[in-house]
This record gives sequence, structure tokens and C-alpha cells, in this order.
Amino acid sequence: MELAAQAERLNRLVDENPREAIREALDLSGNINIDLLKAAILVDAGGLLKDFDSISKGVEIFRFVVGKCEENSELNYNLANGLHALALSTIYEGYSWYGVTEKYRLEARQLFYKAATDAEATPGIRSQSFTNLGNLLWSSYRWVEAYDFYSQALEKNPKNAVASSGALKMLRYALGQGLGDFELVKAEIEHLASHVNQNIDTIYAYSGEYGVNGIMDEITDIRPSKKSDQEIQADSYERFVIKNNLTLSPTIHSHTHSSEYWDNINVSSVTSPSGSEGGVPEVFAMVNVLKSDYILARQIFFHACNDHFNETANYNDTLDYASYGVNQSALALAQRSALDILDKIAVASLSYLSVRGAKDASMKNAWFKKPEKGQKTREFDPVVANEIENGNTALLALTEISRDLSNKQGFLSIKQSSRNSSTHRFTVLHDMGLSGGKGTSGCVEHFDLEEFTRESLHTLKLTRAAVVYFVQMVLIRERRISEKTDGVTVPLFVPSHEYIRGGGD
Repeated sequence: MELAAQAERLNRLVDENPREAIREALDLSGNINIDLLKAAILVDAGGLLKDFDSISKGVEIFRFVVGKCEENSELNYNLANGLHALALSTIYEGYSWYGVTEKYRLEARQLFYKAATDAEATPGIRSQSFTNLGNLLWSSYRWVEAYDFYSQALEKNPKNAVASSGALKMLRYALGQGLGDFELVKAEIEHLASHVNQNIDTIYAYSGEYGVNGIMDEITDIRPSKKSDQEIQADSYERFVIKNNLTLSPTIHSHTHSSEYWDNINVSSVTSPSGSEGGVPEVFAMVNVLKSDYILARQIFFHACNDHFNETANYNDTLDYASYGVNQSALALAQRSALDILDKIAVASLSYLSVRGAKDASMKNAWFKKPEKGQKTREFDPVVANEIENGNTALLALTEISRDLSNKQGFLSIKQSSRNSSTHRFTVLHDMGLSGGKGTSGCVEHFDLEEFTRESLHTLKLTRAAVVYFVQMVLIRERRISEKTDGVTVPLFVPSHEYIRGGGD
């Protein structure tokens, strides 16, 4: 039987009888293409059955082939799928599952991101990779990032209904958490449902009949409707913010704004025990600074990308297509400033949770006990572990960001290295020619300008997500405290700074 026909038959069998598909796949042998088909069937059918051993056999084959073709995005994508399936097939026994499956999920995120951002990969692979990265992030409640990656998946393939169904699920989750303008989010959900209904064929192509049934079951209660074609009335900066989904708003998808204060996510109140000291808790000041720091980084990025900063110097040409000037330095500053906010989020989180040593914390180490000599795994600080075990999914999301930043295999680790470069060494951007690497002294690091700009935009999105998670973490904890606290508690509401200063309401 020809390979294509054999693949079509086995893929159909995965939906109809996954156990039989696994049995037949195990009997396959031959050239590398037969091996890859075998691996794909073992992963897909094994995933449906939560058959860890079959998935492991498929992953072993993919890993062997990837070792010989490391830059092949389709192979990286397939290996990532297998690793994600291994995590999902691991028995869930509470929040310990995240520690047990960390190595699978960490590597899978890196491989999905590598395939998704590979300019040489096909739009289909890039779209599927962004989609599956969104799915993987959602499994650890990183819903804001997941929404962004589903949106990017739709940019690569506007008919990707798996991505639109994922984005829809994230918005439904936001409403369930009490986040977002109900009417705005509801309208976007109905638009996404319409997109899903119009592109069912792509669900089948990406996920098979099983995926179609699961997705359609989730949207049966939604009335699909088309999106309004109303033109955005805004200046170039606000259009940039809306287009790239960079508002600090509880309504996390792009939308027009009726107020000049459209970065309006806030902690509305906290509960203070009766008899506690007066004054506004520090968490309100911390949220204010996090927001203003982020907005400034976002503005610097916008102005740098549009060459808005006036140049008053001339520079030596280093004859390597490097691009120098105040706008290039502003771009590096925007990226570094956005990453600095992540450390402040860690400090604010530990301070709010009353964990000792908060002021010296960083996003990389805040959540974990100091490891003992020779210890490879990191254990949560008891306070952090207790809060997560009590259902604080937003705190879990922040700790997962930390893992991706601090581990060399994490898909966010490149951001940490570029931040260190621009802080302590020399970052040089190239609009032609060179696309990465260190100079002969190790003191100068070279980056492709277009790639650095794209990564800086992603850093802004990451920071925005982390601010949302922090606010959500406070909301989740305050809700739990108010429901379980015995005795008298006083909810403290804080007025608008603009109202107090006479600048608006």
C-alpha cells in the first residue's frame, strides 16, 4: 500500500478504533517516512486513550529524527505534540501534576514556539504551532498568553477554527472570573462562534472527528453573529495598541474605548481584618506603579518602532550592516523595561502574600525554596504552595512564566539573555546581514532588528499578561478570604486617583 493511502487509513482508524490503530502502527517498519507515520499514529491514538507507553514510543521516534534534523519545524511541532500528550496522559493528582509534568510541558512549549516563529516554516505549521502552544499554556491557566497565541494562529491561517474556538474559550473563562465588559466580551464570543461554524473543515483537518465533536459541543449554547465593521476612531498610537492587543484592560481582546483612561484593570478592594492599622494597603500603590511602568514601556516601544525620537548624534559605521541611534537604544530600553516589570510583579506577589524576603525577589526565584546542594528540582515556598493548592490558578500561571524564563529550555529564556545583554553589555541591532551571535570579546551581542522588534512586542504581551495574572491572583484570594473568614471583616474600597486629584472620574 502506498504511504499516503496507508496514512489516510490509519488516521481514520485513530478516530474509529484508536486501540486497533496503535496495534497496527506497532507492526510498521521500513524507511524514515514509515517510522514517522508510526510515531504520529502512536502519539495521536495514544493521546485519545491516555496510553502513556504508546505515546512514549512515538516520542522516542520523533526525538531520534529531530536529533538529525533539528531545524525542521514540522518535526519540532510533532515532537512537541508528543510531549504535550505525555503530560496529558499523566494521572492528575492535584497540583503536584504540574511538577511531575514540568519537563514535558517546558520542552513542548519551547518546540512549539520555535516552529511557530520560524519564518521558513509553512503558514499551516506556524498556525498549528501557535494554536497548540495556546492549548499548552491554557493547561496551566496562562489564559491571557493563550488568547494572544490563538490570535497569532489566526493571522497565519485566517480559517483556523481550532484557534478561534480556543480564543472563544479564553473569553468565556474571563467572564466566569468576573473579568471584562460583559457586552464587549459577549459580542466577541459570538463572532468567534460564527468563525468556528464557518470553518469546521479546518477543525477536522487539524484535530479529526474527535476534535470536531468536542469543539462543536462547547459552542452549542452560543448564538453566532458577525463582527461589526465599524472603523476604529483613534490616533496612530491607540490603533497600534488595539491592533496588537496591548491594553491593560480586563476586557482582554482588542476593542475601541469610550474613555481616555482605557488601561483600566485594577484591584477594586481588599479585605482588612477589623482593628487593623489604617491607611491604604501597599498593594494599591504596587498596582499603580506596575501599570504606569508598563504603559511607559509600551509608549517607548511604539515611538522607537516609528523613529519618533529625535537624533542628535552621528555614529561610526562598523561596516557590518548594524543600525545605531537613539531609536535603536529606545527599542532595547523598552524590552528591558518590560522585563523589569516582571521582577516587580514577583515582589508585589510575595509582599501581598506576606512571604519573607519579598523586596529581594525576582521573577526567576520568588516562588521557590532555596535549593539544597545538589538538588535539581525546585520546590515551592510553603506559602506559595498553599495558595496554589487552595485554587489560586493565577498564581500558578505566574510560577509557570518563571520556569520558562529561568530554564535554558524555556521558550522565554532568550528574553532573559537579551535583557542581560542590554543591561550589562552592548546590544547591536542589524537591519541586514547578521542575525545573532556574540562579538569576539563576548561583550557585544548582535541581533537581527526585525526579530528583536518582534520579540520585544512579545515581551510587552507577556508583561501585560503577568500584570493581569497578578490582579487576578489578588481577586481570587480576596474572594476566598471573604467567603471563608469568620468574624468581622471590612472590605476596603479605594477611590480613583484621577477623581481625588481632580482629573476626572
